[in-house]
This record gives sequence, C-alpha cells and structure tokens, in this order.
Amino acid sequence: QHNRFTSITLCITLPALYLFQNIYQINMGGVKGNDGKAASQTLTTQLLVVFTIAIVAVAAIKKFGTASWHAKATMDDHVIHHNLPSDIKEKTSSIMTDSAVAKESDSDVQNKNLIKFTFANLDGEEGHEGEVLVKLHPEWAPIGVNRIKDLTIDNFWDGCRAFRVLPNFVVQLGINGDLEKQRKWRTNIEDDPVKSSNKRGTVTFAMAGPGTRTTQIFFNKVDNSRLDAENFAPFGEVTSGMEIIDRIYAGYREKPNQGAIQQKGNEYLEKEFPKMSYIKSASFVSSPAAVM
Repeated sequence: QHNRFTSITLCITLPALYLFQNIYQINMGGVKGNDGKAASQTLTTQLLVVFTIAIVAVAAIKKFGTASWHAKATMDDHVIHHNLPSDIKEKTSSIMTDSAVAKESDSDVQNKNLIKFTFANLDGEEGHEGEVLVKLHPEWAPIGVNRIKDLTIDNFWDGCRAFRVLPNFVVQLGINGDLEKQRKWRTNIEDDPVKSSNKRGTVTFAMAGPGTRTTQIFFNKVDNSRLDAENFAPFGEVTSGMEIIDRIYAGYREKPNQGAIQQKGNEYLEKEFPKMSYIKSASFVSSPAAVM
C-alpha cells in the first residue's frame, strides 16, 4: 500500500511541477518566440496532456499493483497448477512427492558406505548365489564414490554381468543390459588422484584414459599395484565375500564384445553367454551383519 501511494503521488506531483514551471515562464514574458496568446494556448494543451498522462498512470498502478516479479512468477505457477485437468494434477503431485522421497533417500545414503552385492550364476551354475560386502572410501576417491552411490540408488547394478573375468587379474562389469538405463549414465566423471593401491580385494573404475570413467568397475583378484602408476584410483574394498568374487564364472574370459553389449544388451549376453555370472541386486546396508 505504501509503495502504491508513493507511485500515485509521484505521478501527480511531477506533472504539476512541470505545469507550474510553464506558468512561471508565461508570467515572465511568455514562451520565447511566441506572444502571450500563443503561450496561453500552448499551456492549455500541455495541461490537458499532463493530466491525461497522470490519470492513465494512476489507473495502471491500481490495476497491476506492486507485486515483485518473483512473487508474480510464484503466483502464476500456482495458478497454472490449479487450472490443470485433475488427472494431470494427480501425476504432477505424484512426481513432486516421489522427488521429495528421492531427496530424502539420497540424503540418507550419503552417510552409508557399505553396499551389499548379491551375485548369481556363480561357477556358471543357475541357482548358485553369494553375497559380497563392499566398503566405500570417500577419503580415497570422493568423486568415484559419489558416482557409485548414485548408481546404487538408481538400481543400476541389478542385472549387470561380469563380461571380463581373468583369474589372475580382475573381474570387470558395469555395462547394464538395459540399454535405456545404460544410456542414462554415459556422462564421464572427473578423475580422482590415486590415494590407495590396487591390492587384492579393492574395487576400481575401469577407464580408457584420463577423464573417461563412467559405470564400469573391476574387482582386483590379485595384487595389481602396478595399475597405480596408470592412475587407476580404488574407491572401495571387499570386506566380506572375496571367495564369492573368486567363484564368478571365468570360462568366457575376454570373449564378450563390449560394443555388442552396448548395442544389444542382455539379448546378446543371454544368448551367447548363458553361464555368465551377474549381479542380482545391490543395496546399501548399515552394518556388516547384514551380509548372510
């Protein structure tokens, strides 16, 4: 209300000052280059114009008010949502609720650094399963750990097959057979400096060079500390279940084609490599006791 009153006052005062200035000039001898009659006619015209402008300005202020642009934007968003069809409003509300739950869940897992992986098809046999507990180390590789947590929240690991298994080297996985889910995580993450060695039981991102880490990881089956000099930075370690890692089927070794996996997903893997071990599920746990 105060702002509106100030605006109206200015709209009336400024034209009035302008008018008085012209009256003063007339009284002092008229407008330069005209006689008194012409000056009087000019003054009458100016008077009409000034008051017309003042009336229009006052009307505009009353109509549009003094709300700031961000308050108007917020109001418009509310109005738009209010005018949506009921079925769309229900979907919108559901999305907002799910988003809030997701944020709460994301916040909750930031303090959790234990992930339980359940592997299936151990030894290449259907029904053979085992659990592996991986402890994340943000102090080793904070960027890598954040990506691992995001992938776990998104259930990315479910169904990921161990497509490269070398008995005296590594178990590599991290290409999801669901093509849409895999495409979602194509963005590279920055590198972490190497702060821990690639000893047996550590877990590290696979990469093709600097700045190429995405979703592929490998479990070190032996001491691969020589990888330290190549900037492979471990982000976690197996604290329970290393014997399960040793049972991941190695019969296909490096035969699966990564390009074909990226293009055809599980259709290619299930047809060509039926014995391949895979991650059945992965979830955060609060303590090592959660592993059976």
